[in-house]
Amino acid sequence: MDLSTGNELLRRFGDGFRLVVKDKTTLLYFGILVVILFAGAFGPMLAPYPHDETVYEDGEPVLSEGPSVSHPLGTTTSGQDVLSRVLVGARPTVITGLLGGTLIIGIGLGVGVTAGYVGGWVDNVLMRTTDVAYGVPLLPFAIVLLSLLGVGFLTSVVVIGLLLWRGSARVLRSQVLQIRERPFILSAKATGASTPRIIVRHVLPNVAPMAIMFFALGIGYSILLQAGLSFIGVSNPLVPSWGIMIRNAYSSGQMTTAWWWSIPPGVLISLTVLSTIMFGRRYEELSMGTDDDENAMASI
Repeated sequence: MDLSTGNELLRRFGDGFRLVVKDKTTLLYFGILVVILFAGAFGPMLAPYPHDETVYEDGEPVLSEGPSVSHPLGTTTSGQDVLSRVLVGARPTVITGLLGGTLIIGIGLGVGVTAGYVGGWVDNVLMRTTDVAYGVPLLPFAIVLLSLLGVGFLTSVVVIGLLLWRGSARVLRSQVLQIRERPFILSAKATGASTPRIIVRHVLPNVAPMAIMFFALGIGYSILLQAGLSFIGVSNPLVPSWGIMIRNAYSSGQMTTAWWWSIPPGVLISLTVLSTIMFGRRYEELSMGTDDDENAMASI
């Protein structure tokens, strides 16, 4: 990627961020995500107790205690501090979202842009592959892959990325089919620019807002699917993610009575997924609105 292409991408990201700051609703979603990222980065250091050790007071284990001053979110049936587990669990949840979202948009962007711009037999092969991916049942196939590859935290994230790229590939291809007919693409072809140069310099900057939206959607879907896999027991139980916390609360048989154990991770998963998806959609809407205005001015 040359310097001018990098500058164009940075300009678009900067314009989009300025629009986000001006939109109060989108700024709220962004603020929530910043807090979640902060917890993912520094949560283990902020945890008041070791997340996997029983807490004792006056020589007695504190078992299934409700919220109190010393334990704001109570304790589990094993006497572990729920707040500490929530703070520590933020990191694997954030890693799941970021890594899963990166795999999803990486594969989807590569397939969609290549198929849409190159066309011909390349388009046919890639789109038929996408159709096959659409025909695969998500959760059952993920369970089968994990049984073959081995249950593990990173393995489950990779499986999620390998299954969820299909939607972004199809939509990005449709957008590229429109972009490749625009005058600036035809002008670049007339000057003898190579296909990789046109894709990198002209196509990618124009699909960047939608790619960011699908990246955000990928983060949200990855967190949800990882939580689902954790709940049904096909993820590493030793990684203290929020999904594992919900599973542990359910397995204890006290999910309803010890509500302080199951509700915080459930609310945090919902809030993270909602904020991520809504931020991505609003960012794409605001950025695409700016692009439409620029195109309208250019045509006058």
